[in-house]
Amino acid sequence: MVSAFIAGGPPGRVIEEAADENLELVLLEPVLNELTRILSARFGFETAELRQLLDLLGDISVDVQGSPAGSSEPVTGDPDDDLILACAFESSANLLVSGDRRHLLPVGEHLGIRIITPQALLAELKS
Repeated sequence: MVSAFIAGGPPGRVIEEAADENLELVLLEPVLNELTRILSARFGFETAELRQLLDLLGDISVDVQGSPAGSSEPVTGDPDDDLILACAFESSANLLVSGDRRHLLPVGEHLGIRIITPQALLAELKS
């Protein structure tokens, strides 16, 4: 998600596809929290910029999934990524788009949720 707003490229095009209603975007609360933290701390985004970005994401998404009540099943080797998987499962998502080649992408699929890169999603949308 950070890459979509910093570098554009395939992650940015995924956001554009959601804005064009070519896919249903479900936002995950932990991802939004991390996005806000990184854009503010590392890239100097101001509060107004962050609010505008979060409003845009809210406008193009079909839902925002909060964190599940229980603890996350250890799957990826990273508790934060395990939480993202748990949120995706709670939202009944069938696809999780990520650039995380260390923890999420190697899992490939979990509980019926395919984990693919933005590039792979864009290729699927074209076919």
